[in-house]
Formats: sequence, C-alpha cells, structure tokens
Amino acid sequence: MIRSLLVVSGHELRSRLRDGTALLLALVAPVALASLFGLALGGEDPPLRASIGIVDLDGGEFPTSVRREALATDELRDVLTLRDYDDEDQAGVAVDDGEIGAAIVFPPGFSDSVGAGEGGEVTVLTSDSTPLAGVIANSMVDQISALVEARTLAVRASLDAGVPADEVRLFVEENGAAGPTLTLDADPMAGGKVDGAVHYASGMAVLFAYLVVSTSTRGLLTDRQLGTLSRLRVAPVPRWTPVVGKGIVGFLLAMTSVCATWASSVLFFGLSWGDPLAVLALCGAHVLAATAITMLVAGNARTDAQADGYNLGIAFASGILGGSLVPLHALPDFLQALALFTPNGWTSTGLAGLAAGGDLASVAGPIGVVCLIAVVAGSLAALRFRKGLLG
Repeated sequence: MIRSLLVVSGHELRSRLRDGTALLLALVAPVALASLFGLALGGEDPPLRASIGIVDLDGGEFPTSVRREALATDELRDVLTLRDYDDEDQAGVAVDDGEIGAAIVFPPGFSDSVGAGEGGEVTVLTSDSTPLAGVIANSMVDQISALVEARTLAVRASLDAGVPADEVRLFVEENGAAGPTLTLDADPMAGGKVDGAVHYASGMAVLFAYLVVSTSTRGLLTDRQLGTLSRLRVAPVPRWTPVVGKGIVGFLLAMTSVCATWASSVLFFGLSWGDPLAVLALCGAHVLAATAITMLVAGNARTDAQADGYNLGIAFASGILGGSLVPLHALPDFLQALALFTPNGWTSTGLAGLAAGGDLASVAGPIGVVCLIAVVAGSLAALRFRKGLLG
C-alpha cells in the first residue's frame, strides 16, 4: 500500500516538475511578488503614520510633559503627529471623520489632582479603521496611568511619614518620586517598525497555496478524462491511492512555495514573520486547509478547466476577504465578519500576531480553527470522491 502510494506520488511530482506550471506558481510568482512588495515597502522609514488628537481641559504641566515626552520618543519620532482640539466632542467628530486616528482627553484639574495624590483618569477615543493610532494612544495612556499611580503612592507615603501637606509636592519632586519617564518600550511599536512588506509577503504565500495545490488536484480530472482512473480501479491498489498521492504532492509543493517566499523575504529584505516554529505550524495548517478545499472543488467540477476557474475564484475571494491582499482592518465590518469563515482570515490574523511578537501558544486558536476547516472540507471531498470519481 505504501509502495503504491509512493509510486503515484512520484509520478505526480515528476509530471508537475516537467510541465513547469508548478514551479512557476510555487516559486517564481509568489517570490517575485513578495520581492516587489519588499522593495516598495521596505527601507528604514516606517510605512505608517498615526495622528492623535489632544484635548487639554487641564491646562497644567502634566499634559504638556506627556506631549513633550511622546514626541521625543525614538520609536514615534517619524510616526506620531499630535493635534489640539478644544473639547471631547470636537475630537470625537475628528476621529469619526478619519481626520485623526485617536484622541486623548485630559479632564479639568488633572494635574492638580495628581499632584495632590488623588489620582486621575484620562479618556481615549479610538477608531477600528486606524488601529495603529489606537495602539499608540492606549500605550501612552497606560504609561500615564503608571505615572499617576507612582505619584499617588509617593504623595500618600509622604503624608503618612509626617511630611506637611503644603510641602508634599516639593518633597516628592526633590526625591525623584514623580514616577518613571514616559516611554513606549513596552509598546508593540518598540523594537521595530510596522512593516507592510511582512503583511504582503506572507499574504502572497498564503494566496498562492491554493493555486499551487490546484495544479495537482486538477490532475484527477485529467486522469478521469484520459481513462487513467478507470485503469487504476482494476489494479491491485486501494481506490483512494491516486487521490491521496496527488494531495500529498500538492501539499508538499504548496509548503515549498510558502517556505521559499518566507525565506526570500527574510534573506533579501531582513523581514521577520515571528517565531519560526509558530509560523511553520500556522502555514502548515493553512496549506492543509487549502489542499482539502481544492480537493473538494476537484470532486465537484466536471472538467479540469472548470476546476481551475473555481479554484482561482476561491483563492482570490479568500485572499481579499481573509486579509491576504488587503489588511483586515481596512475592510468594512461585515467583510471582517465573513473573513472568519475563511482559512485566510485566521491565518492572516495569526501571522500578524506573530509578527508583533506572539508565540506558538498565541496562535493555537487560529491553527485549531484552520485545521477544523481542513477536516470539514477534506471529509466532504472524501465523500464526493467516493460517490463520483472513485465510485
């Protein structure tokens, strides 16, 4: 049984390598497109910008120092733009209209409240359409919260120690207990720029997985037209051998394509997709799902040309809906919801998380969902083959 499977797989692999189509789709096209995106979006300057509104209803020193420290932060020097607004309603309209990506609102008396050790809260306005600005604004507020907490604790400790109330503020400042300097070292922006080249390189790898696998699965329809499957039925081999053999070759070619695109982006442009083991596991699950889906298409198509058309449509529809071609956050809400029904959507989300510093555990969910899609599609394909091509 294993020998017959190896013979069928070896024959399929030689056929794909001889006609050149597999090599074109597996290596040349995705690597070339990923390289173009690397050249277009790579470089030293961050490809994204973030505009954040500041509503200073306090008028004290604290908002001024926050603004000064944020603009002086190395990670945000060429990324962040701050704009002033008179009140929260005006800033909210600007966020809704896309004029700014987020806004931070300092309430009246904030600096005095913090100086007296009574704490204080600021408000953050964000928009789903501009996630980078939201990340930066929330990171700034997290750091502000740390400053406020440190100052509050210092003031209370000074009062408990017997320092007169009118001397507490000066005492705290002279003893360096005003809290840490505002930095964004713990922010996802720190340690590297947000690189669109990573998104599009991985997107090309994910997209072409469908096209690469389809070069093998469509061969089942060709074999049916040529009578090869009929001859295999009377041979002393299991009926599922040609299906599994072609599926294995398609899977291996698609994984080779993904790895080649990944390696080229790393070697030529210095990009990082994240934890290698997690990337490999997630991409492997995606390729498995792509193989199952193209098998299902082959089982329902009447001709190889029809299968090619279906697979091409599915590949690009999944690529667009699933964030392989267009970032998910740039899509309307209802399309983002539809992305959850595609393996591309889960894979793109997982790869984005890995590029931001996630590990294997952080993508366990996406891997599980993509594998579930593969199992469902593969089971339906097996039933279809049993009733159709192999019946």
